[in-house]
Amino acid sequence: MLVQALLAGLVVGLSKMEYFFGYSMFNRPIVEGAIMGLVLGDPVTGTIIGATLEIVFLGSFPVGAAVSPDGGTAAGVSTAFAILTGAGAAVGTAFAVPLALLGGFAFVLCKFINNAFAEAMKAQLAKDNDKAARALFWAGSWVGTFGLYFLIGFLSVFFGSTALESAVSAIPTDVINGLASGGNLLPAVGFALLLSMIMDKKLAPWFFIGFILAAYLQLPVIAVTALATAAVVLILVARSENPATSTADEGDDNEF
Repeated sequence: MLVQALLAGLVVGLSKMEYFFGYSMFNRPIVEGAIMGLVLGDPVTGTIIGATLEIVFLGSFPVGAAVSPDGGTAAGVSTAFAILTGAGAAVGTAFAVPLALLGGFAFVLCKFINNAFAEAMKAQLAKDNDKAARALFWAGSWVGTFGLYFLIGFLSVFFGSTALESAVSAIPTDVINGLASGGNLLPAVGFALLLSMIMDKKLAPWFFIGFILAAYLQLPVIAVTALATAAVVLILVARSENPATSTADEGDDNEF
């Protein structure tokens, strides 16, 4: 269990360092879940959990000082739990939301740690000590971000997986099936959260047209996407031919 916990900590810690590597998107649930599954020997389960949670947390992002749930950390730790306990994706996704909230609050703690290193950097820069400031930058990045999230991944798996395995073994089969059904609903919840932020009376008709094409006419996603692309081209052509009308229409953007 120690080796698996160390591997889980490395995946969670390095994934959270995505900004350090140039916005690599390692912390996206679909990426981190797949990497965790690959490292722990079950990439299929990791991809399934990651893809499910990617949809759930698709519209979750920090705005200003607001703390958003950390879907990437949730996907990594949930995948580790699901694989190490043998419970599968159904139980893994059930723990996603509390793990995401834990990751979000850890991000606030990460900022506090980084701020302490930033103040030390400022003091060294005031003394024209570039070498020390550079060393503090590297140390702050790895201690404040990698170190913190490594501990989250390591401790969650090392201390939590055994207890979780015992708890899962005691859960009746009907409850497991209920968790699986609930997990299947998570993508719908994610889409609902995203739509609640972007939906207005201009976009709603297009959403329902796409839903009807997919749900009732049984068109594949590629066909719906092709039709949507054609509709966008037609709208752009119409606006280019009637710029005055399109400008006037853009002023009415009342939401539902």
